[in-house]
Amino acid sequence: MMKDEQELRVQIAALSESQKVDLIVQLMAQVAHLTARVAELEARLGMNSANSSKPPSSDGYAKPNPKSLREPSGLRPGGQKGHEGSTLRQVSDPDTVEVHSPRHCPCGYCLDGVAAARVERRQVIELPRRLVEVTEHQIVTRVCPQCGRMVRADAPPEASAPVRYGPRLLALSVYLRDYQLLPYERLTQLFRDVLGVGICKRTVETAGMQAYDALEPFEQAVRAQLLDEPVLHADETGMRAAKRLLWIHSLSSPTLTLYQAHARRGVEAIEANGIIPAFKGVLVHDCWKPYFQYGGGHALCGAHFLRELLGVHENEGHRWAREMAALLEMIAGTLGGRGASPLSAEAADWFGKMYDDILARARPELPPPEKTPGKRGRAKNAKSTNLHGRLQTHRDAVLRCLRDPEVPFTNNRAERDIRMVKLRQKISGCARTFEGARHFARARSYLSTSVKHGKDIFENIVRAIVGNPWIPKPRTSQQ
Repeated sequence: MMKDEQELRVQIAALSESQKVDLIVQLMAQVAHLTARVAELEARLGMNSANSSKPPSSDGYAKPNPKSLREPSGLRPGGQKGHEGSTLRQVSDPDTVEVHSPRHCPCGYCLDGVAAARVERRQVIELPRRLVEVTEHQIVTRVCPQCGRMVRADAPPEASAPVRYGPRLLALSVYLRDYQLLPYERLTQLFRDVLGVGICKRTVETAGMQAYDALEPFEQAVRAQLLDEPVLHADETGMRAAKRLLWIHSLSSPTLTLYQAHARRGVEAIEANGIIPAFKGVLVHDCWKPYFQYGGGHALCGAHFLRELLGVHENEGHRWAREMAALLEMIAGTLGGRGASPLSAEAADWFGKMYDDILARARPELPPPEKTPGKRGRAKNAKSTNLHGRLQTHRDAVLRCLRDPEVPFTNNRAERDIRMVKLRQKISGCARTFEGARHFARARSYLSTSVKHGKDIFENIVRAIVGNPWIPKPRTSQQ
């Protein structure tokens, strides 16, 4: 027996019975607290992007296997029978035609002047040696024979200086910067290596500011049109600018995207944007609390709940979480296979009853709140208890997709749009100033909306550079 243990036994023997009971109670409470703390830390170690809201970048090299909501189709990979393939096709009006004719027959006879029996067409798609054209505008001045006045011709708008870049070249710099997300150094290097143009960073910034100013009527039109949408998708993410954290907020619909840069994430930013407070339709989001202060109806992203349920099942061992995840996966599969037709009322009622039954059976499994010894305030709930509470409180928002055919199961539309912000940071880094973040937000709004309408992105940027931006038609005029 160790000396320390002998001393402890002596100390315990010297205690009275009541002191021993108090000591046992104290030690049992401490053991319970430490056990819960160990379980919490183990659960935190088991969290990743597949079973929580953690971003994929936090997974490191141990990437979890992605879990798809799709059911296996049983078909072989690749193109299926009857699928219309695509291949490189010839054009009807090539820029250059080169004729290759045989001069002599192998027997020695000269074939010059002999009519062609057959012509085989082959085309090569290639870049021209010079991708940039230089046009010189000579502004002529003449002297009027009658009055002697010097009359000079007007220069075209694109030739307002002795030497300047044209709108298409400037539009290319905006396209590479704000759509392809190239950093300035790589962008200017591409211009030098491929185009032979020594464009500088300041020129790219000036083109971006020129497009930003021209796109103000576009942004105002999109703001007005978003209010007429029946369903909007909202999301937000952090972005570093001017050595601090700011937030990019997005609002999305099938045909519109609007980004907003703001110093705050919460109510202040939502009020500054002005759209959500005036919106009367259904707002789809990720159950972030400030959104519930506004609007008519709310719908919550089922994919987020699926990840959290998987984490609770894996890290805390709750069976109800797996049952709820299976039900939500069934809902996703049913909605994905319904096409454009709404779900029947009987099916929606059945899913709602199963949802309520699982939550009711889950209550005995939920752990009691854990009070941290020595700390003031309310006892802390486990993740499973908090998740159960949100599923219970926001039941109608979780299941709104069952009864409203325009509401999807997930908030993927907003997720796809907001992902471009993180992609920008990975490729080009943070914004240098808050104004730079605002310019990026407006440009991405224009580009994303153009893509959703199937427009030529580059030509739309050219229109913005020359001060005539494309503006989408209102929803009523599209119907």
